[in-house]
Amino acid sequence: MGPLVSLCLGGCFALAAWLVDSAVGPGLASEALVWLAVINLLLAVFNSVPAAPLDGGRLLRAFLWWRTGDRARATAGAAAAGRGFGWFLLLGGLLLFARGDVVGGLWLAMIAWFLIAAATAEGQQAELRAVLRGVPVRQAMTFGPVTVPAELSVAAFLADPRYRYRHSAFPVTGDDGHSPEGLVTLKTAGRVPEEQREAVGVREVMIPLSQVIVVGPDDQLVEILPRMLAATGQRALVLDEDGTLVGIVASSDISRTVSWLMTATPEGRRDSGSGPADTT
Repeated sequence: MGPLVSLCLGGCFALAAWLVDSAVGPGLASEALVWLAVINLLLAVFNSVPAAPLDGGRLLRAFLWWRTGDRARATAGAAAAGRGFGWFLLLGGLLLFARGDVVGGLWLAMIAWFLIAAATAEGQQAELRAVLRGVPVRQAMTFGPVTVPAELSVAAFLADPRYRYRHSAFPVTGDDGHSPEGLVTLKTAGRVPEEQREAVGVREVMIPLSQVIVVGPDDQLVEILPRMLAATGQRALVLDEDGTLVGIVASSDISRTVSWLMTATPEGRRDSGSGPADTT
């Protein structure tokens, strides 16, 4: 879609330049329109290169996905093409720099470095999705997490040794101890001035449940990971069908699970229903 838009814009600017040149003759206006037409046409060509993360790379990924039927393999192929194109541009930038075109060489090198970094990140994400494919949340989550009563004062929360050493965030529950109301972190609680901690309750400093990522134990890790990475706390509460808290999963849990999956044998993956042991 991007190259097509740039191509259309380039054609429109070229037509406008021709009309202006025909009506009033050559001048600054027609030259500016010609410049815009050339820039958009070059942008269309550049974006059409079959290399991730360019639009042409997305087309290449779609083609490879259609040919192989493997999305992860297709993404890896497009990412490899992106890295190759990036190194090609970097070499071109170095040649321009060596020939004395310092500005042009630096610009081309910066574009190349961006393409290499973006393509590498896209390839790593594809590898991560492939590793986590079919893995449920229950295989990575911490079962029966330590909870904090909503009515507890911040002072008591920070003083209780149960909340100090193993974790930095805790589910906040209501009177029954099972219905979650939110999530509280040691960092947030620690921001309360010391002289006010006795009067301030955990409920007042917690992240409300409406702003916390909530998942089910059978949800796929590969689907919730982008949401967790985008969230500030990078944690999700795990609730069963009745809305009862059964666990918590953090980005560190997923990292540990990925490490285990990449080292475990296929037989070990099939035999284990809960994944690596909790060592946080």
